[in-house]
Amino acid sequence: MNLSGAKEVSDIPVPNKKRMKKNVIIGLVLGLLFSLASVSRGQEQNGNRDYQYALIEAVKQKNIGNLSEAIKLYSLVIKDKPDCAVAYYEAGTIYLATNQLDLARKNLNKAYELDPENEWYTIAYLNSLGALEEFEEVVDILKDKIKEDPEKTEWEFKLALSYFNMGKSGKAIKTLERIEKEKGFSEKITLLKASIYESEEEYDLAKEEIEKVMLIFPEAIQFRIVAAELCLKSGDEDAAAGYYLEILDVDSMNIFALTNLTDYYRKKGDFKNSYIYLAKSFSSTQIEMDRKMAILSYYLSEEDHIINYSSELSTVIETFAETHPEESDISLLAADFYIQTQDYSRAYFHLKKYLELQKGSYNIYMQTIMLANAASLNEELVFISSKALEQYPDSADIRFFRGIGFYQSDEFEALIDNFDGISKDRYSSREYASQAQMLSAEAYYRIDDYERSDSLFESLIREEPDNYMLLNNYSYYLAEREEKLEKAKAWSSDVVKNNPENATFLDTYAWVLYKLEFFEEAEKYILNALDKGGENDPEVNEHAGDIQKALESFQVATSYYQKAIILGGDREKLEEKIDQVKVREHE
Repeated sequence: MNLSGAKEVSDIPVPNKKRMKKNVIIGLVLGLLFSLASVSRGQEQNGNRDYQYALIEAVKQKNIGNLSEAIKLYSLVIKDKPDCAVAYYEAGTIYLATNQLDLARKNLNKAYELDPENEWYTIAYLNSLGALEEFEEVVDILKDKIKEDPEKTEWEFKLALSYFNMGKSGKAIKTLERIEKEKGFSEKITLLKASIYESEEEYDLAKEEIEKVMLIFPEAIQFRIVAAELCLKSGDEDAAAGYYLEILDVDSMNIFALTNLTDYYRKKGDFKNSYIYLAKSFSSTQIEMDRKMAILSYYLSEEDHIINYSSELSTVIETFAETHPEESDISLLAADFYIQTQDYSRAYFHLKKYLELQKGSYNIYMQTIMLANAASLNEELVFISSKALEQYPDSADIRFFRGIGFYQSDEFEALIDNFDGISKDRYSSREYASQAQMLSAEAYYRIDDYERSDSLFESLIREEPDNYMLLNNYSYYLAEREEKLEKAKAWSSDVVKNNPENATFLDTYAWVLYKLEFFEEAEKYILNALDKGGENDPEVNEHAGDIQKALESFQVATSYYQKAIILGGDREKLEEKIDQVKVREHE
């Protein structure tokens, strides 16, 4: 297992993933068997200068990693001085490190025979025997060492470990318990006992041993990790979760605990908590970006999750994006998620981020533009469509959306320039062409160029006599200017006839009738507009007040003006109208 406290990326919960059986403690004790010395021991002082030079040079070559040259030099030393134990030892350790096991055993055996009292030679020779799984000989040597020096506990510990490697777990445990009885608590003895119990699938006994170590080292996270893994192997997931939470009390960003708690709560169906820990784990760079993409893609493929846990998934996604700010694929994944949840503003900003990182295709630019429009991000709509035009300057559709942005931002001169010289046949749809012309007409109207505005409106009406929004807007503008009122009445009447439930259209017709001084008929339509949804529109209430004032229903007019103020109408203008009503009322 990974002793850093971080769970392996492959252990992050993914559907249908089978947890591989493994010994979680053995990693803590594998390094306890034998250790190789990296320096020469017991270099002989006698011999000629050539032999001494070759031996020193061999050590240098070994230390700089030039092992083949070191072996040549040690061979020369051995040829010149066949009883040089250190040369056999150093050559043997090289062979052992490079997995040339037979040569390792041969040379280390020679070093051991020449100087059996040298502990380094003994350990290295035992290492070579262990690598060849010749444990019987290992045991015989260790028993001899124990007889020679019964006070040296290390030999007994190595004997117990050798028994374990031979599959004689019972003998190993008895040996370790004898050491414990004589010498007291030892971390490595306790860990080896736990590892043996684990190998025998006696997980509760293994956990008892680990808990002994935890009492001595309460801040050492790795032992709680091992205890949690043992709980999982024994099927006690709740106990494992308890250890994970303890780990987070010490290290709030421990990736092992976070990923396992994610999995734990997912299995229990508690997705809110599962996503909380998933988000925290995604803030770590210990999990590879591709792995995170795979996990998140799985969750986003579940429609129920998107519907029921959109807020939690959003947190995961934003954490992911913040942790890997230069990864454009995350932006695409995030944008797709926010489109599904209809959060068009966030979807837009993620696609905008993608375009900052990548040269976007025309389709990506158009999608980003449409998202800005859908989210009513008017300044962003102008910005992103302008950026798109740098890449695709001949696109009339991009100009259409930029025109919407200019209109919503009250940049009417810019809107007119934006559509200048664009013929209708360059748009991808008739609707875009029509709306572009209508936006131009609206822009001319806003800058008081009524001649061009009227020309465009009436040209459009001739082409699209059933475009009710067009007819309504132009009729309203004519009523405001008190021009061509009969035409406005005819157009607006046709609109209302075909859209009798639309409060906006009813209000326009009432306003045209008011301007023509057909006050009673205007009252009928303004009341209908209020009844169809206009009661919360300050402008409709103001029009109702104006019509009631014309009918000399002064108190009713005042109430409509006051309601218009409450709904956000122009207070100064409305209060002036209220004052005028009071004057009329007392005349």
